[in-house]
Amino acid sequence: LRQQHVQQAMPVGMVPAMGIAGPPQQMTMTAAMLHLAGMDKVEIQEKARLSEVVAQDLLGVGYEAANKYKVLDPRNPHQMVFFAHEKTGFCKRQCQNGCIKDCVGFELDMTYTARGSHEPFLHVKRHSSCTCCCLNRPVLEVTDSTTGQALGSIRNPFRCCNLVFNMRDLNEQDVLVAEGGCCQWGLLCPLPCGPCSEVRFPIRDAQTGASVAEIQKKVPSCLKFMFASDVDNYKIEFGNVQNPQYKALVMAMALFIDFRYFNVSDEQQQN
Repeated sequence: LRQQHVQQAMPVGMVPAMGIAGPPQQMTMTAAMLHLAGMDKVEIQEKARLSEVVAQDLLGVGYEAANKYKVLDPRNPHQMVFFAHEKTGFCKRQCQNGCIKDCVGFELDMTYTARGSHEPFLHVKRHSSCTCCCLNRPVLEVTDSTTGQALGSIRNPFRCCNLVFNMRDLNEQDVLVAEGGCCQWGLLCPLPCGPCSEVRFPIRDAQTGASVAEIQKKVPSCLKFMFASDVDNYKIEFGNVQNPQYKALVMAMALFIDFRYFNVSDEQQQN
């Protein structure tokens, strides 16, 4: 029991080789990375797209606008630390909810906005691929926008009755694994209240199996759910993940989860 407790308390990215893989390749610590290093949790808030709501609810036209996300520090919720803006082209965005949605890629840029800054931080991209069941599973590449250097990647493997995301280092070795299962109320009956309003993705160490962090998808409010049911918030508890580059990858994982499984409104599902 004592050994298990020690494994769970070990900070990810700061453990000896017998634990999980070591930290990513050393890079210059930008202001954004330094700020992220001092944060133990963040909240990602997806912004409702008025043009999308008007097109779908008033005109009856299926339209997919570019996704936008604010990243806040819960200790100071009035300050936006990062801002993510989708850069996917118009035609490709309109295919994200069709019959080939599993094959269509996307890309976002994340900017560091704290203390009046406006500095490029991350570029995340999923290439389009011919994906079907276990073939050519989607992979999200995460790059430091300042240096152009890769930080790692996130893969969404095929699992029957389970939502799984593997965070990988530069050697394509699994470092962290997030699993959402299939029996949560927020998946079976998504509503803006009670247990139906949330879906939890516990994150564990890929080597030891110890729980190290968590991503929680949350329906923001009844009003947003009524007019934009595909808009969600994501609360991230970094827990024992201490390396800021790994924290950046966990944030990218939350965005990947949103694009993969929660980017379709009720009206689009019915169509």
